[in-house]
Amino acid sequence: MEIVILAVVMLLLLLLIKEVIQPLHALISVMFSFLLFSMLFSALFLPFIKQLLETLAFLPYAKAVVVSASLFYIGQWVSMLLIEQNYKVLGNIVNDGVKIVILGYWFKEFLAVLQEVSAILQRLN
Repeated sequence: MEIVILAVVMLLLLLLIKEVIQPLHALISVMFSFLLFSMLFSALFLPFIKQLLETLAFLPYAKAVVVSASLFYIGQWVSMLLIEQNYKVLGNIVNDGVKIVILGYWFKEFLAVLQEVSAILQRLN
């Protein structure tokens, strides 16, 4: 509930800043967005991810899927924020960078499985 109240206070401050100090509005709105996102991330998102990982611990690739989805979600948010601030190129770079990080993470998982399969095939020969 405190996050909703804080978001309303931030919105009121942003409206005030937009009317009084128009040139600083974009800068302060980005700062407020990151502050609110960090609060949401630490108060809601991170505990939810931890609980989800504990619940799905018996599945072999649950951690990889949850980490990939979380990284993708965060990347999409940052990319959207950059695009809204007219930094479309940077937004696309962030989006592509997150996808490359996710592919690198899955590539490590794939290599471990590939090594196990290769070891099994070598034993069969």
